[in-house]
Amino acid sequence: MGALPMQDPAAAIEELRRCVLDFGFCGALINDHTNGHYLDEPQFDSFWAALVELDVPLYIHPGAPRTDHWRVLDGHPNLVGPTWTWGVEAAGHAMRIIYAGIFDRHPKAKLILGHMGEYLPFQLWRLDSRYKTLANQNLQNLPSTYFGRNIFITTSGVFSHAALVGAIMAIGEDAVMFSIDYPF
Repeated sequence: MGALPMQDPAAAIEELRRCVLDFGFCGALINDHTNGHYLDEPQFDSFWAALVELDVPLYIHPGAPRTDHWRVLDGHPNLVGPTWTWGVEAAGHAMRIIYAGIFDRHPKAKLILGHMGEYLPFQLWRLDSRYKTLANQNLQNLPSTYFGRNIFITTSGVFSHAALVGAIMAIGEDAVMFSIDYPF
């Protein structure tokens, strides 16, 4: 996976092309947001088009420091990082991408989420149920539809048989990839 300079979308596209076409990389990986900017923002639309053109996925990995402060974390530093916030933040980024209609505009775009999908495969019914109550239903499909079609997950860092079976049942075995998240 290539590492891209997402603070400059044009440079990110150029580096993506170089990584895939010159070096044979199979996609790109970013660590969540870039300086508080998320990939559902309009300046990244051409980036999504480049991913589709090159037929490679983007892996959103947690890890970038939060841009805001969640009061729920006050007095509980053990919740910050890989225990809880990283997964929730990456899942939120993925949900922004879905709700912004990225996969409707780029139906062949592929996104990978690690850590058994950052909780999302286990919330699909709720996501669909709540989406149906929104006044602004701008998507061509229910949110769950994009899992297994546009969004794929890895097992990284979640070595639970029950979670694996649940994820496979939720999004299909072809949408789940094995990975190890070394050294964790």
